[in-house]
Amino acid sequence: MLDKGQIKDWDGEPEKAEPAAPVAPPAKDPASGNVAQAIFAPREAIPTGEFVTLTPEEKQARKRRGQWLALALFAFVILVFVLTMAKVGGGAGVPEVYNMQGS
Repeated sequence: MLDKGQIKDWDGEPEKAEPAAPVAPPAKDPASGNVAQAIFAPREAIPTGEFVTLTPEEKQARKRRGQWLALALFAFVILVFVLTMAKVGGGAGVPEVYNMQGS
């Protein structure tokens, strides 16, 4: 885009920029062969200018879902910890030398 100050002896007005239309990437034929490439190929989002406004019910549902996921993750971590302690507490992985009874 050229402006008046960039060219000597130019009497015109600056050019108006036209917004570029978003271009979708060409669709790939899924039958072309490489499935991994079709799945993991990088894609770019096409900006539409639309925004989603959540209702209070949707915000509450999102918050509740996040809390349940956090609780499930915490429970999984505690379960793994308890199972690990039970296995180690039973003497798993401890050499027989350390388990000798009275000398």
